[in-house]
Amino acid sequence: MSVTVTLKIYSGRPNPSWQLTRQQIDELVRRYANLGQTSSNLPPGITGKLGYSGFSIAVESEGGLPEELYVHENVIADVTNNANVLDQGRSLEQWLFSTNTVIPAGPTQQYMLAQLEMGPQMATVAAYAKTLVVPKFEPNVWNSSASIRKRNNCYNYANNKITNTFAQPGRGSGSMFGSLVCDDVRAAAERDGLQWYSATDNPAMTPIEGHFVALVIWPEEDYHWYRLDDNTYWSHKMGDDPARDTDESGNRIQDPQTAARGPYTIFCCYMQTFPDTITIR
Repeated sequence: MSVTVTLKIYSGRPNPSWQLTRQQIDELVRRYANLGQTSSNLPPGITGKLGYSGFSIAVESEGGLPEELYVHENVIADVTNNANVLDQGRSLEQWLFSTNTVIPAGPTQQYMLAQLEMGPQMATVAAYAKTLVVPKFEPNVWNSSASIRKRNNCYNYANNKITNTFAQPGRGSGSMFGSLVCDDVRAAAERDGLQWYSATDNPAMTPIEGHFVALVIWPEEDYHWYRLDDNTYWSHKMGDDPARDTDESGNRIQDPQTAARGPYTIFCCYMQTFPDTITIR
């Protein structure tokens, strides 16, 4: 089961190709299912042209998608079944380019951003996509070694960074939180490089850049962090205890805001973290 995206752009060199993650495949299925308007036109680039001529998508054993798609200039061709649908606004092309993990910052990226009329934020996403990966729930990484388990806490785990320092929000940037209230702990995390996302809106899916975390507070006593893994469930690690993906009632965590959290009664916010660039210790 795999989906391979090929950017049709070069003449002499091999075209860049990459595999979609499981979450990206699910998003592609969703986007394709929502395209309803048929077209009698073919994607313009399907017969070839110099420069950018579209995306070719090869699908292996994936329900909801034909075996071969071609996407260019608002038209998606189901090559397998000789059928075409429209994608107004080129949103599918833009999304496909944002999933790439092989095109670094440089002339090709800038050319593509201009071709697809994508803003500077998408340039940032493309530049970091190669190294910023949503974590998998792999508890053995944190639990099998007593030394790692005991020296890394919820903040380490949420940021997917083993520092062996029992990391504290703000310590890595030289200014720790002053009190155990949402605003102070959040601000300390922001100084470390995390970014605010929302106070109440649970992220619908994993992001292209970095991953999501959530902050809760035990009033005047402690803080705790959760992280959103690539399986779309949340997991966490309580202090020097083992990492797990269940809440205090033993249920898998679909949303920390509604999960059983014991004395951590205050839900603060969702944030976005970037393990390759933040500084925690």
